[in-house]
Amino acid sequence: MFTQLEDLCRRLVHEHYGPLVEKVAAVLIEDGRLALGRIIARTGMSALSVRQALAVLIQHCLATHAQARDGARQTTYYSINLRNILRLQRAGLYLALVEERMGQFGLLVFNEVLLNGCMSISSVRDAVGYKQLGAAEKKLFAAAVAKLVRERFITAITPTDTVTKIDRTMQAEAQELEKLASVPMPKELAEIRRRIAAQDEEEYMSTDVVGMKRQAVGSGIGGAPKVVLGPDGQAIILNDVFGSSMGLPSQQQLGEADKDLVDDKQCFRVYHDRLDVFLRNKRIINYFATKYNDAAGVVLKTMLRLTETHTKTCRDKVSELVAAPQIIQHLPPDADLGGAVDMSGDRFFKDAAATSDDSSAARRATQGKMAYALLDVLRRDVSGVVNKVDERGAGQYRINFERAAVMLRDECLDTLVMNKFGSPHARIVRALRDKQKLDEKMMSELAMMPMAQCRERLHQLTLAGYVDMVELPRTADRNPSRTAYLWYVNPQKQAGAALRGALQGIINVMDRLGQETGMRASLLAKSQRKDIVAGLAQLSQNERTALNAINEYKQRIDVATIRLDSMVLLLHDI
Repeated sequence: MFTQLEDLCRRLVHEHYGPLVEKVAAVLIEDGRLALGRIIARTGMSALSVRQALAVLIQHCLATHAQARDGARQTTYYSINLRNILRLQRAGLYLALVEERMGQFGLLVFNEVLLNGCMSISSVRDAVGYKQLGAAEKKLFAAAVAKLVRERFITAITPTDTVTKIDRTMQAEAQELEKLASVPMPKELAEIRRRIAAQDEEEYMSTDVVGMKRQAVGSGIGGAPKVVLGPDGQAIILNDVFGSSMGLPSQQQLGEADKDLVDDKQCFRVYHDRLDVFLRNKRIINYFATKYNDAAGVVLKTMLRLTETHTKTCRDKVSELVAAPQIIQHLPPDADLGGAVDMSGDRFFKDAAATSDDSSAARRATQGKMAYALLDVLRRDVSGVVNKVDERGAGQYRINFERAAVMLRDECLDTLVMNKFGSPHARIVRALRDKQKLDEKMMSELAMMPMAQCRERLHQLTLAGYVDMVELPRTADRNPSRTAYLWYVNPQKQAGAALRGALQGIINVMDRLGQETGMRASLLAKSQRKDIVAGLAQLSQNERTALNAINEYKQRIDVATIRLDSMVLLLHDI
């Protein structure tokens, strides 16, 4: 664990939850898994304060707990979740993403769940003033909640969510061992662990959405009408035979009533892993839109939208298969693919490039052929992100998320090296990544620079952690004059060095913001007074200028933090 990671996590907990919770979290970060008595001894706080701080951390999914037998008694151990703590500074990106996809009501529900950690839908309704909404707004609210749950922006709290995966595996293994009459052999133990891993994978691949319940409908032909509760709590009489003739719901209305409803008593939390998938997909789209054109980004965005319903987390290595006609059919109506690919010399696409008919049918045909061409361009890209699996007909495509993560990570590392050292150093890193294990002579030829300069820059990159060196002695005495030195790139070490730099950058930005706000603390406190909030006329011209300057500075700091956090997402979370 990096010291920068520990420092940043403590700062984030202090910023969001205060000094008492930060003190308990700092102990768990430093010492790892601890029992309650040990946490009380390390913090010097009262037992009540420690329990309350742990309740806050567990409520916001920042800490987990598990029971283990300690002699004749059960002891509860607590541990911290550093990944979720780092995601606290990503809340703004999550809110913007939810507003874009779910609208205002979806943003309202998501914001309440995000602020409270975990929350039931009935509590959300009480918090947002559901009773004061109109009938149309209540329907929009219910639809937004159902969509949030169905698309896994928020997910139901289960008993296993507060237990780490290691503890769940250990408990399952202990239960299996208790069933055996004797000490297990290594083969039996391996079989038990294989079954547990297969069960975990099966649960992960399950498509069931916890927290949804099926609304009952009519009993069938000739059956008596049933009374069910609609989304607004109103009684609806259902009957399959006498629908429209007796004033009861028609078949179409019955179909609308037969929907999944959200369980109001079920508690939900923000599903960070799912939201990181959307952020990663945005980066993939921006990469290809920048590399080729906006039309390529539109085609790839449509493809990702069709497959993201089956993508649970960033663990998934590949997407589901999607057919080319399906991609073309779901392209946005306002998508302009004209001129995206130069097809004047291609006999197959010659008609699409030369057509001048403005009819809708001709436009759709031209757009479809352009989309086929763009899919072929994306498939032939050297990154190997878009793969064509089936050659029959128009073909089926899938996205390789594992290669996409490597591609985005390499792009991030190249940008870091370019900004920190310069273009010659970035050229060296790219050459080593492509060729691997080169000596100084070959490296200088590939990088097109004198050997002395190449050696100096290699040593600079080695000290920074972006390049490694291996020794190949020709004799047993390991004499340097008779030793060959090969330079290469270690992806894990390179990503670790970049991650340390990004975390330290966030810490520096937070320190600078604290220093700037501390220098103007009196002015900021004055601006929060009720009479000043009502109107800034009571402030002098110099005070208004200084207040505008500090607000503009905060905005720049927020932008810098978001950029650094996007690097943390690429280097740490995907």
